[in-house]
Amino acid sequence: MAIATFRGEKSVAEIADKLYARLTPKQREKAEAALLKANPQLKDIGKLKPGTILRLPELRAKARTNRTLENPVTQIAATLAGELGAYGNRLAEHVDVAQRATNTEQTLLKSARFKAVLANAPHLQELADQATRSLEGRSKAIKQRQGALETALKRALADLEEMKR
Repeated sequence: MAIATFRGEKSVAEIADKLYARLTPKQREKAEAALLKANPQLKDIGKLKPGTILRLPELRAKARTNRTLENPVTQIAATLAGELGAYGNRLAEHVDVAQRATNTEQTLLKSARFKAVLANAPHLQELADQATRSLEGRSKAIKQRQGALETALKRALADLEEMKR
């Protein structure tokens, strides 16, 4: 049985028209019934996501040759690659925000005004020193995690690109 991917069509009739050439009204009816039988998920077509794999029942009507019956692995790999790229961008934004917050806190702890306030409270100076060390450690950890995640994303994207070939 041949396969195709769902592309966001609004009805089973629309799918039948796109997949099979020159259908008569009776043939379209049969094609719709056969598509529904082979793909029960089409009953809730509004809930399907583009890229869903559809089984194409064999009918007397010929499948259209102008619609590429893509390898589903290729399409899934392309979809995953796009989603991973978007995730990588969001992750980079979150890392940037965390790094800026850490830098702002470090700048405050090192400021002359903050040090002047602490001059009269030696017990608070030790806490400020601990906070500074903690922020430095956090900054290093953020950079390390970011590097590890970027490496993992690059590997995953390279693997997906390989699958698309």
